[in-house]
Amino acid sequence: MPTTRRQFIKRGAGLVTVGVVMPRIWLGEARAQSGGPPDDHRLVVIQLAGGNDGFNTLIPYTDARYHALRPMLAFKEPELRDGQGRSMILSDQFGLHPAMDKIKGLFDQGKVAIVQGVGYPNSNLSHFLSMDIWHTADVSGLARKGWLGKYADLALIGSPGLPAAALGGGELPKSFSAETAIVPNIINFQLFNFIADPAYPADYNNQINTFNAAASRTFQPDTFMGSINKTAFESVRGAQLVQRAVSGYTSSVVYPEFNPLAVGLKMAAQIMVTMPEARLIYVQMGGFDHHSDQVAHANGQPNKLTGQHAVLLNWFSEAVSLFHVDMTEHGLADKLVMMQWSEFGRRPGENASFGTDHGTVGSMFLVGNPIKGGIYGDHPSLAATQLDPAGNPQFNVDFREVYATLLDRWLGADSRKVLGAQYPDVGFLG
Repeated sequence: MPTTRRQFIKRGAGLVTVGVVMPRIWLGEARAQSGGPPDDHRLVVIQLAGGNDGFNTLIPYTDARYHALRPMLAFKEPELRDGQGRSMILSDQFGLHPAMDKIKGLFDQGKVAIVQGVGYPNSNLSHFLSMDIWHTADVSGLARKGWLGKYADLALIGSPGLPAAALGGGELPKSFSAETAIVPNIINFQLFNFIADPAYPADYNNQINTFNAAASRTFQPDTFMGSINKTAFESVRGAQLVQRAVSGYTSSVVYPEFNPLAVGLKMAAQIMVTMPEARLIYVQMGGFDHHSDQVAHANGQPNKLTGQHAVLLNWFSEAVSLFHVDMTEHGLADKLVMMQWSEFGRRPGENASFGTDHGTVGSMFLVGNPIKGGIYGDHPSLAATQLDPAGNPQFNVDFREVYATLLDRWLGADSRKVLGAQYPDVGFLG
């Protein structure tokens, strides 16, 4: 397939050391087609990569089939207590994993909505294809643009500063793939800069001055070289602005460095506190593909309170809580919603290795002051007659319903333009 001029320019911009959502570069080509987020509404997307086990996150402790399918891994009602002995029960049907005590505290305050039984038609249990489906909101898995990228093209083109960023990951999430908007992937703030020759650190200013002189040369604005030079110049200038801005961040909140999600959410806090134009932030944490050793076990006896899943859910719970406290301290909590997703859940039946295999349904968490807390969606039936040949249940909530609710009720967009169809409002926003 031949490469168009626009595609080449966008790919060329990615070769520069840094990249940002260009404040005004593309105004000659496109304008925002909607007004953007109302009242400075902000969205933080949290990806739990690998396929989080929804059945041991939001636990159906009264479901006899859940216990029958998981003789080793199922949590009984007396086990649903955190490390201080406090109940983790949410209702007469459901409780949270004991490692999620901080999320439980926010749930009790009405600031957490849990959507259960989430999936999509003809579920694909490949990590890569299923992630593509969630990233693009297209169940064919063949779409090129991400759902957040489509939104950015509609609402953020021409926005000043840094309206969107992916933080802490190795590459830009496909959710941000766009036709026009260019979104940076910031691994850490130290690397998000003009990288001079490390052999001559004192020569940094000379190198940056030379770069600026070269990138500021006069070209006709609608030419290929004019676009490339302006993209490079604005990328470096934008990175320097980010560096200066986040250096002014202060907070009483201490994010633990061993918690990778907390590290990412601290970066999100640094941007949101110091750069008021920031609207979309994306962070992720992996490790949820627990085919074995999901729980600790010795001599064949499981310890469900420790092990891989417990550690990761504790990190998720802790990081979300700290970020919420930080945003509250800085007066931003009323304008912020967090949305968590994972590419699929796990099967309700455990395997022989103290783990669970890829499943069709999972749960999503929506967190923040604007959220109408509670449990949404119907619990998937675990009856043998309702499971597919692999032992997976049917989904009850299409994940695009969650996206549509956020787009329509929070981000001020027409969800049909992003998702290509109308989806029901889940109800977790007023």
